[in-house]
Parts: sequence; structure tokens; C-alpha cells
Amino acid sequence: MMLESYSSQDLEHIFMLTQVNPKCFDVLKDIVMLERTAVFDLKILTEDFYQILPESALSCGRALVDLFLDLKSLQRFHDDHLSMLEIIVKNWAECLKNGSAERPRVGDLLLCSVHNALQYYRKFVQNSPIYLAAIDELTRVNSTFANSLIKLQIRNSYSCSINFLMLKVVHRMVVWQRLLGRMVAALLEESNEETIAPQLSSCRVAVEKVASFNAEKKSTLEGLVHFAKFVELGNDLNIVDGLTDPNRRFIRQGWLCKWTKRGFIPYAVILFNDALLFAYRSQTDGFIRNAFLPLRGMTIEEGDALHVTIDPTICFTIQAVSRTFLLSGDCTRVRDLWLEELTKAIRNAKHSRIEELPQTETFGTKVLPTMPYSTLDVCWYRHATLGINAIIAAPANQMSGYLLRKFRNSAGWQKFWVVHANFALTFFRSHQEHKPVAILPIINYHISLPQLSDKIDYDNVFKVSYNTHCYFFRADSLYAFSKYVCQQIFYL
Repeated sequence: MMLESYSSQDLEHIFMLTQVNPKCFDVLKDIVMLERTAVFDLKILTEDFYQILPESALSCGRALVDLFLDLKSLQRFHDDHLSMLEIIVKNWAECLKNGSAERPRVGDLLLCSVHNALQYYRKFVQNSPIYLAAIDELTRVNSTFANSLIKLQIRNSYSCSINFLMLKVVHRMVVWQRLLGRMVAALLEESNEETIAPQLSSCRVAVEKVASFNAEKKSTLEGLVHFAKFVELGNDLNIVDGLTDPNRRFIRQGWLCKWTKRGFIPYAVILFNDALLFAYRSQTDGFIRNAFLPLRGMTIEEGDALHVTIDPTICFTIQAVSRTFLLSGDCTRVRDLWLEELTKAIRNAKHSRIEELPQTETFGTKVLPTMPYSTLDVCWYRHATLGINAIIAAPANQMSGYLLRKFRNSAGWQKFWVVHANFALTFFRSHQEHKPVAILPIINYHISLPQLSDKIDYDNVFKVSYNTHCYFFRADSLYAFSKYVCQQIFYL
């Protein structure tokens, strides 16, 4: 359900801010919020996803059996970790409320958690390429499973495919590195150096351990993102074979207009390191591949070489396969992004190890959409573009927590548990609810501070807007507010 279509008669909820807590308390609370979502993700994989697997798939090979053994081990670890953290945060909150100086040994606690977590994640990340390939292979050869997977993803508790949930799990230590870095920064702000020093030292060791692991696994993580992206594009374009190649890499996707005899016509455009793909959207059949142009031999220039447009500043022209293509974005920023990346890709394509494009692609029988929407769908409707850097960052760009939300013209605030993942905000009534009340894709949304004319008389409020759609969100602390504003999840 899209957020714009949701309305609630719930009573207004207001955060009761009575004191300013230590920043390291806010960071630890943030860790708890994200652990709740981690447990939720793993539950979908180990229960909902497991239930649709045919028994034959689990008996004919080890990959899927090992996948679920690893996932269940991770689930047990995160369940125990979350339970422990919730008790610690609850006790610390009571101490703060009563004015007690007693506090947990957060550095030692987090270092121990990192040591235990890495034992599980080393194996899981190492085997994840096999696991994702096994899921993809089963989808191709077993139509019953493929249809069950589609239905599961459409009714899934929020806007993530099973592949993206797997990517979220694989990137968990990247998320932890960011959180541990925030804890180090929070401890450095403490005034009692003698008390904090041992915990700061333990936190720094924890950061170093996780950072070393993430650096070691960086190429594996990026390869998994590329693989999942090609699976998603294959579903969007209904291409079964012919799209993937071991040396092909995704660079950018988005909405552009192409000049035709009928004037400018919108297309979904996808840039790879060796080719440029055009697709048009049918009202009944979704995206349909229109052209697959090689980058070798292609030339590009800024502006309108055909001299047919009123505003050439948003246009660029490409020459390929003895034809001229005039393309237009809806602003110079978008034009410049495509111009820069196409120019670089054309230059690098001269040294590509992909000898030639496939002469044909194999198309499947058109089925229901595999998701309520994909990133390509949102780019199409929002006239937006997404590059590989944003897509690589997406699995680790996770946030969870409570926010108060207010529409532009409404009087009251509503409290929601909000999960950010896969370029969308998903709203639940509480962290214990499994069914969302609304989903807001945020591609092309922008974040800013309220203006005087908005008449928002509260602290820690940020404004999220796209065209005429405008929402205000209020965080319960300066830390939570800064997390959303500074991470800039809306600038994609």
C-alpha cells in the first residue's frame, strides 16, 4: 500500500521528551532498533521462504540445505543478541531516569558481540554466491517454486525481494561497522575520560575487527549486489537468458526520452559496461526490450545534433550501429550524470572482455510482477535515475526506529515504526507488527528542514518531499534526527 493512499483514525501520539540522554545510550538504542529488523528479516527467510521450497530441492543438493542451516544459526545468534541488548537498554534507561551514574560496559559488550558474530558471518558471506546462484537456478527450472516465490514477494511484509533480504543479511557487518563507529564517536564526547577509556579501547578493537572483515569481503559483497541486480533486471524485462555475462557490469538505469518521428518518447534506459539497453513500458506487459546497443564504436556528444529541440541543454546525442539517437533527461543534472558515465563506459568498452552482444535473448512467458514495484518501476514513474554506487550502498543503508509523521495539511502526528531499506520507507504500527500499513518509495524524494511557513513548532523535525507530496517526520532525539538528515538516504 502506498503511503499517499493511507489514512488513519488513530489518536495522536507525541514523544514525551523529559531529559537528554548520553549519546552512547542513543547509539546503543539504535543498535537495538536495527537488531529487531535483522531478526525480522531472518524470520522471513527461515520461515516464510523455507515453507515454499519443494522437498525435492532440499534433497537433491547441499546448497539450499546449507543455506537454511546457516540462516537458522544466524537467527539464533541475533535472537539471543537482541534479548541481551533489550535488557541492557531497559536497565540503563531506568538508571538514567533515577539519576544513577551506573552504566553498562558497552565497549566490552560490543567487542564480545563482534567476536561471536564474525564466526557466523565468515562462513555465510563466503558461501553466499553459491546460495544466491542456487536460488536463481531453482527459480529457472521449477515453475511451481518460481510462482510461489512471486506470490511470497508480492505479499511480503515490506518492499524487499528475497534476494535483497539475503543481501541485507550478507551486509550486516557493514551496518555494524557504521554503528560501532558512531559508538566510538559518542564515547569520545564523554567528559569522564578515566571511566570511558577501557570501553573506548574495546570499541575501537571491535571497529577494527569488523572493518578488516568488510575490507576482506568487499569484492564478494559487490559481486553479490551485481548478481542480484541482473536477476532483478531479468525479471523486469522478462529476459530469461542473454542478459548476464561474467564480465558484464551494471552502471546506471533510469528514465530518458528518445527522439522519434512522433517526437520524444519515454524509455527505460539501462547502461552496462558494454552496452546500452532501451525498453518501453506496455500497460499490459510491463517493460519490453526495444534495443541493445554495443558501446564499442559508439560516440557521444553534448546537446542536440539533430537540431530539433527547444532546450538542447538537457539533451545528448549518441551515434551507434550507423544510427543517431537523441536522448533527453528532464534536467541538466540528470543529463550530466548520463553524459559522464556513458563517456567513461564508451572509453572503457574498447578494452572489454565481452566480445559481442548476444544475437537474441530468451524471453519467458509473461507472469505477474515479481514485486509490488521494482526500482526500475519507480525510476519510470518518478522520471528518476539510479547509479551503481547507490545500488551497492543500498543493502547496508539500513535504518529502523520510531518516528512521528505528519502530512502537510493535517493537524496531528502519528507514531510509526519505520524501516528504511531498498530505497523505501515501510511503516508499521509498532516493531511487533508484521504487516505494514504503508510503503513509501523514496527515489527522487528530497529531505530538508521545515520552513517558517510550514508552522512546525517542534525540535528534531525533517521534511520529506517530492513534487506536491510532502511529509514531516519528528525524531525522539537529536541523534535520531541527525541519523536521517546526515546519512542523506533521499539523495539518490
